[in-house]
Amino acid sequence: MLGEAKAIETLKKIISMVEVEQAEAIMLGGTSALTRFANSTIHQNVFEKDNVVYLRVAKGRKIGVASSNILDEEALKHLAGRAVEIAESQVPNPNFESFVHSPPAEKVETFDEATEKCSAEKRAKNVEALIREADKLNFLAAGSHSTTAREVAFVNSLGTQQYHKYTSVFMNTVVMSPTSSGYADQSCLDIADLDPERVGEEATKVCADSQEPRELPEGRYDVVLSPYALDELMTWLCYIGFGADPFQEGRSFMSGRLGEAIMGENVSMWDDGLDPRGLPLPFDFQGVPKQRVDLIKKGVAEGVVYDSLTARKDGKESTGHALPPGEEISSMPLNTFVATGEASQEEMIESLDRGLFVRRFHYVNGFLEPRRAVFTGMTRDGTFLVEGGKIKYPVKNLRFTHSMLDAFSNVEMISKEAKLQVSSWMGASVVPALKIKGFNFSGKTDF
Repeated sequence: MLGEAKAIETLKKIISMVEVEQAEAIMLGGTSALTRFANSTIHQNVFEKDNVVYLRVAKGRKIGVASSNILDEEALKHLAGRAVEIAESQVPNPNFESFVHSPPAEKVETFDEATEKCSAEKRAKNVEALIREADKLNFLAAGSHSTTAREVAFVNSLGTQQYHKYTSVFMNTVVMSPTSSGYADQSCLDIADLDPERVGEEATKVCADSQEPRELPEGRYDVVLSPYALDELMTWLCYIGFGADPFQEGRSFMSGRLGEAIMGENVSMWDDGLDPRGLPLPFDFQGVPKQRVDLIKKGVAEGVVYDSLTARKDGKESTGHALPPGEEISSMPLNTFVATGEASQEEMIESLDRGLFVRRFHYVNGFLEPRRAVFTGMTRDGTFLVEGGKIKYPVKNLRFTHSMLDAFSNVEMISKEAKLQVSSWMGASVVPALKIKGFNFSGKTDF
């Protein structure tokens, strides 16, 4: 990584090359290392080191964006000229008045040197420890293990300067038998906190317990959703509903409903880029310090997140949630939390008279009916019928089609434990397990 001084110096240099009214530059840099394995054998190890600079310039109300990962003098001059050319070809943006002058964001310590320096040999030993757990039952394991060290720097012509660096660790696996599979993962910021044996043990147990699944008819079932399943739902809620773009365009389940109860009063959701329990990022990609935003508060639609342009459109201040230039939406929660409850996941399962324990969802689609947050998707890697508070047997995967507003209006229990789930794209969520009444499963599978 370049470090704060060098990163800020580079961005200032780019800004000085731009001959327009205003400019801002963002640097995303660092290293990423990944070890993949399949059939209980490591088959790929990659290491990437890169620094990408995004330059955004304003010529009147016309905005141009260009990017480069070549940072020598000639390349930077070309970048500056290209951004201006792009701006000149744009139509004026009526919501733009100025870039933002912001104070320094609060510092959050999220960097671990040992994680940055984690070797391929260390990752291989972690993978070996995971695979040993699957080997105990002659199962096969596949998955990945990554370590990342990133820095984000921001400078604009109005005097805003921001810098943050962080590390993260991720390990996941699918353990397979001829008739079943089990999934587990762990996210953390420090390599010392990773427990590969636990990841392997968890996935292996689920795989063993879910062998020879039985068919179950579609219909409505009370369910216990693990944090893995809830994380998938939260990603889609953030994408289709909690950002300013869908809200302002009237296609969000939040549109026209602020102040109304749209979920159960035991449900609260918020975004907080400074909370150390997540993956903190103290400012956004327009240099604005992040604010905590209550999205759902005791079931009531409380607010959405803004960047500077969408905020100006609503006569508000940016909440510090601008995404990097070039994304198809302007703002989105990246550091989400769901309020915990008082039960354990085991107690929630024990409270089911007849229902399903769902470990994981995949192929989720949240575009069916965004105004009601109707999602569809599939169960995966361990779904179990529960009767009389006890897991009876594994069931074949089911398709669900259900309104998340209805689902989160029928939450009966929430776990007291919450799990950190780092996104494969950006950000993270911290989510508990939920017990939900009457979750609709609309189809079944043969596997």
